[in-house]
Amino acid sequence: MAKKPTGFVATCQCGAVVGAMNYERMHQHDAGWLLCKWLGQGCKVEPQFAGTWRATVEPCRCAPSNG
Repeated sequence: MAKKPTGFVATCQCGAVVGAMNYERMHQHDAGWLLCKWLGQGCKVEPQFAGTWRATVEPCRCAPSNG
């Protein structure tokens, strides 16, 4: 049987870790909304399976758009 993720980490196209979520502590609706937001922004979303994982969230390093 496949393991269920305990969390997710979002990495921007610039390589910065811009978000992390403890899936076990979030309401499913809120978790789904956040995952959709990250994916819509073009982030790579990686599931975390270990009981203890860490992520250091940092600001995006992408150049601001002129739009």
